Amino acid sequence: MGRWALVMLAAAVGACDARSLVTDGGTGTGGTTGPDCDLCMDGLLSDFEDLAAATIVRTGSPPRNGFWYEYNDMSPSCAQLPTLGAGSYVGAAPPLQAPGTTGSLALRATWVDCSTWGAGIGADLNVPLSPAGGIYSGPKVPYDLTPYTGVMFWAMAMPGSDVQLRIKFPMTDETAIVDGGNCNDTSTNKCSDNWGEAFSLPTNGNWKQVTVRFNDPSFQQEGWGAPFPWNPQHVTSLQIQGRDKTEQYDFWIDDVALIH
Repeated sequence: MGRWALVMLAAAVGACDARSLVTDGGTGTGGTTGPDCDLCMDGLLSDFEDLAAATIVRTGSPPRNGFWYEYNDMSPSCAQLPTLGAGSYVGAAPPLQAPGTTGSLALRATWVDCSTWGAGIGADLNVPLSPAGGIYSGPKVPYDLTPYTGVMFWAMAMPGSDVQLRIKFPMTDETAIVDGGNCNDTSTNKCSDNWGEAFSLPTNGNWKQVTVRFNDPSFQQEGWGAPFPWNPQHVTSLQIQGRDKTEQYDFWIDDVALIH
């Protein structure tokens, strides 16, 4: 759902540290606890320690590539930082570091009054590299997630933030053509009902490690759009979106990783 923009940046190279993915019992709705890092050394997506921009770390086979961006419904009252199209996300120091994570930086997402359908943050996983180092503006390119069973990450809500969120994995199948996918969005074929799972954060400002499995019973489409089967070979991105368009969101994420 929503607009997306791609700005090619130099990809940061990182490595998964065994301390960064030790589980803490956190789950998504219906989720299960994830494995230790010895099972996911190739699964690190972002640790947000890169200083120029929040990127997808070039790990995996083939190496993934992308960066974190914001998106929203473009409603006149919507306020999101960074402002849509104004620049890329950059990691910052959270008020409290997540237990067991590496480094000192995390990614903060904030928005309020996005009253049409809401807002979110996301990252494309397979942005083609330009030999000239320019901007890629073509269609979404899928990345095969078949070797992985899910994703885990740390998250923390700030005071006043709604704590009900949803992580989702857009595929080329249900992504609208205007957004770089293959779905023809019509009144009878509504695109962008992505597969994903809801999760909640603590209300006391503590970090939580969230684990979402692709075979969780609650990992599914929301049901308002055209139905598409889950196909991990067609996934282009991961996104985190608020569940209530009337609420304010202010939260941090860190150490996002795919798990086997």
